Amino acid sequence: RWWAWDASWYDRMTGEGWAILGPESYRFFPGYPLAAEPLAVPFGHRFSLFAVSWAAALVGIALAGELTRRATGDELLARRVMVLTGIFPAALSLVMPYSEPLALVLIGGALLALLDRRWVWVAGLSLLASVVRPTGVLLAAPIAVEAWRAWSASSTRARAAIVAALAAPAVGLAAVFAWVGVAADDWGLPLSVQRQIRGGFLDPVRAVGQLPGEIAGGNLSDGVNLVFVLLLVAGAVGMWRVTMPDSLRLFGIVSLLVALSANNIDSLGRYGLVTTPLVVGLVAWLPGRRSMGAAIVVSAIGLVLMTVTSQWGLVVP
Repeated sequence: RWWAWDASWYDRMTGEGWAILGPESYRFFPGYPLAAEPLAVPFGHRFSLFAVSWAAALVGIALAGELTRRATGDELLARRVMVLTGIFPAALSLVMPYSEPLALVLIGGALLALLDRRWVWVAGLSLLASVVRPTGVLLAAPIAVEAWRAWSASSTRARAAIVAALAAPAVGLAAVFAWVGVAADDWGLPLSVQRQIRGGFLDPVRAVGQLPGEIAGGNLSDGVNLVFVLLLVAGAVGMWRVTMPDSLRLFGIVSLLVALSANNIDSLGRYGLVTTPLVVGLVAWLPGRRSMGAAIVVSAIGLVLMTVTSQWGLVVP
């Protein structure tokens, strides 16, 4: 089932285009298929989708480690974050034709550039992140924090770059909506379709609170979701166990709240996976070699189980 779920849509979109697939296809943002397009002509679109995902996964894992090292100053923690990112139970999405690997690269790159106050790079990478996934717009939160801190000491030229960086995530999102408006005559189509699939907005407390009832009814997917909720909440709390810029903590919290704010929170694990500060916080609970070793074993088993159950169609990766 490598071409199921989101992968089936990307497969058909690169092969046939959005318009022929109907309104539902427009909930998938164009950044990932466009990145695969140059390789599609000589090698075919399926090869190109896999190639982009696999290459981006390797780069994204490396960037997760570098972001951790720069944010915390802890080399050992950085290596452990790379390991856990690669074997996290939701890491199946890093080897499937999904947009998460590319999102991991762009978000990680944008946050690294933000720590260095390289505003032009922040603008470019955050804009692209919003074209790949709608949650790329959440980069506006950490950018705003660092922009506030840097503004008073910045030159006029630097301030112009800061403004561009602040606007970039929203500009990327607006560009996608504008494209959908031209192509489908309904700029809000990604929102309306996603609302139908995810069941509309629901506050995180109620969204999590309804999981036990769904699990009792035999919904295995929600059982998996509950495990990821616990892991990611632990990651959110764990961000305060290490030295980390508040801007990265804010990004982790905002990303988690948005991911939990729906009736249907399937695929929560992969949404958390591309939010490196949450992974850093999770690893922060594993200070010793034994605890990290146990986490590696448990995570690897979880990855195998997630792969098997998703291939059987029992859970949504």
